[in-house]
Amino acid sequence: ERLPVPCIRRRSLSVCQHGADSYVCRPRMELRHLRYFQAVARTLSFSQAAAELRVAQSAVSRQVIALEQELGLKLFLRSTARVRLTDAGRHFHQEVDRLLGHLAIAITGAQQIARGHGGDFNIGSDWRILMPHIPEAVVAYRARHPHVSVNFVELRLHAQIEALHDGRIHLGFVHKAAMGDRRGLATQLVSTSEMKAVVSARHPRAQAGRVAMRDLSRETWLKLDEKTNPGFRAFVIQLCHTALFTPKFGRTAQSLEGMLALAAMGDGICVVPAAFITKAHPDLRYLDTDCPPLEISAIWREDSPPAGLAAFLKLLQKTASTRRSPSPASA
Repeated sequence: ERLPVPCIRRRSLSVCQHGADSYVCRPRMELRHLRYFQAVARTLSFSQAAAELRVAQSAVSRQVIALEQELGLKLFLRSTARVRLTDAGRHFHQEVDRLLGHLAIAITGAQQIARGHGGDFNIGSDWRILMPHIPEAVVAYRARHPHVSVNFVELRLHAQIEALHDGRIHLGFVHKAAMGDRRGLATQLVSTSEMKAVVSARHPRAQAGRVAMRDLSRETWLKLDEKTNPGFRAFVIQLCHTALFTPKFGRTAQSLEGMLALAAMGDGICVVPAAFITKAHPDLRYLDTDCPPLEISAIWREDSPPAGLAAFLKLLQKTASTRRSPSPASA
């Protein structure tokens, strides 16, 4: 036996009585009926309810009668002297009060979230990248919006795009080379980081301070594993092609720390954004290069920008403007 389904072709709180395939239904219960009923039930007077609702008394009477017909029962006992609730009407009044109260709470909550005054705000964060202005902006944002729950979700840069699409985070931070297909995504540049050539302290150019990429064309280049750091190899190739050579790759590391350790042992050199280098290693030297700086952008979904996004980005720009990407010692 097929059960009746809600009619979706007209506004309704009721069930279509004509079967799942029918879209022609009799008039339906709407919030207006419930609010008119609630006013009459509270005042026990059609005239007072009409005055409170600022409508004609006849309109209130018609809507209450329509509601009784829809429910198939009497909600009020009427006489020339008074109006009383029936037992069914008294029960219905209690439930309608509860229903409309929850509805008011839901509406207020949704409006507060839409204005950025509540709800969750999940930010993707790769703690390998040294960008202290992001936590500073969060502290300032929390102070201004205490009812918004701001949460950091630890994700590598390459994983943040997927997390945005599936809704795990509302805002991410990704460098331009890792963005790939940006359809449906909006971005705003928030930080730049100079690129450093990282060499062993025993390397012939260790004391140079600065080096041109073309002068590194004969070096052996270290790389990160594509499974854990997809896009890094292509990023290095792109930088080297700008200097008109193709890099010769050597050993592969599973992590940035592992790659720096290989460089310290003299197994090759690498190029790393300064923002990724959180502390200087005594056996490494960090040389300035002629590479363009790495651009890191805030990124979010265009179809569902998080509440309060504009306010957060404004704070982020303010904190970023007072800082520079830290550079480790070059000597």
